[in-house]
Amino acid sequence: MKKELILAVFFISICSGAIQAGSYGLTVNDYGLSFGNSSYLNGIRFNLVDRHVRNVNGLNITFWNPDENPNFVMNGLALAVVAPSMSRLTGVAIGGIAGVADRVDGLALAGIGLAVDTVNGVAIGGIGLGGNSIHGFAAGLIGLGCDDLQGIGIGGIGVGASQIKGIVIGGIGTGADIIHGLAIGGVGVGADEIKGIAIGGIGVGGDEISGLTIGGIGIGGDYISGLQIAGLEIKGRELKGVKIASYCHATRDMIGISIGLLNFAKNLRGLQIGIVNIARNNPAPFKVLPIFNYHK
Repeated sequence: MKKELILAVFFISICSGAIQAGSYGLTVNDYGLSFGNSSYLNGIRFNLVDRHVRNVNGLNITFWNPDENPNFVMNGLALAVVAPSMSRLTGVAIGGIAGVADRVDGLALAGIGLAVDTVNGVAIGGIGLGGNSIHGFAAGLIGLGCDDLQGIGIGGIGVGASQIKGIVIGGIGTGADIIHGLAIGGVGVGADEIKGIAIGGIGVGGDEISGLTIGGIGIGGDYISGLQIAGLEIKGRELKGVKIASYCHATRDMIGISIGLLNFAKNLRGLQIGIVNIARNNPAPFKVLPIFNYHK
């Protein structure tokens, strides 16, 4: 027991001492094995706290919370008991608690969360993940947030982004300025512009919606085109395509086919099928008809 304790104290002392005094190891021209805060290494590197590291190619193992590393380029495998911190990673980074990087090309994992500006590859935060640009696969047990997501994003509670191109799944909801692709929200999906497939357990809302949209209760927007299906209501200023709901409500134009118990359109250009069909632009007595209503 005493022997193991002495070895542990020696190891920690040379790693922490290197913060002030450099590093120790078996290296030749920065190739080999290093203990401490070496700035450059090609090989295997152990350190207590990374501080102002420049470049490591190989394996980097860090044991404590990192200091500032604004120019750290890591190529290979970075392991940290607390959190790896670097400017750019090409390879794999695993943090017991968190991870911080400007850019990741490869795989980044963290027990609690990740903060990354740019991801090209896979990024997974145990609780959450935040970044500017994510291209690939990103997931957070609670949430995922970024400016630009291209690929697949999963948030246990939700996903939020400025622009999404690809597939996003939010346990409760998904929200963005622009969604192009497939968006699923346990409760709902909301965006200024949705193109593709959007599925909301309760509903889907947006300024412009086009494609296939399914809302458990409702779908609402200004301009809605494509095939929309809702349990209760579909409402929009302009509806184009095929609409299926208990109540289909076009506050201005309905262009296409609406199927529901009650269909209402201020201006109908198409066909309404339902129990009560209202086309305000039809002449009397054809403004309100049962079964179906039509206007060319």
